[in-house]
Amino acid sequence: MSWEKIRDLHVEFLAEQGFRPKVDDEGDIHFRYEGRHHFIMETQDEHYFHLLFPNFFPLSNKTEVDEAAVAASTASRSTKVAKVYLNPALDNVSASVELLVSDPTEVHAHLVRCLGIIGTATGTFLEEMSARLAAAAPSDRNS
Repeated sequence: MSWEKIRDLHVEFLAEQGFRPKVDDEGDIHFRYEGRHHFIMETQDEHYFHLLFPNFFPLSNKTEVDEAAVAASTASRSTKVAKVYLNPALDNVSASVELLVSDPTEVHAHLVRCLGIIGTATGTFLEEMSARLAAAAPSDRNS
């Protein structure tokens, strides 16, 4: 099955569920869930599903990059199905859910749960990142 057919199935499903999906210039499906931008990524494999929540946490210095790498590992390790990772430029953090399916429409029964899983993973990342940055901050008690 071609990506165009798979994409049409997903767009139709999302629209039926009240989302407002749009196909972007790269051919990915963009939609918002709870105010956040999500994408179903283009793939030529009908047995692979990739849901992306991109660039949810910008990184601006080496300390943030170092702490984000550990926080992303913690979030990925503790959340089933989700991955949290730094982008190749090391300037932002993204989260995704990737599934193997026998039919592209199988994911429709699990889409809202997948969105929740991404929310859980990003929440875990943000909690861990906040704690790590607080611990890494210089103490003001000696000033």
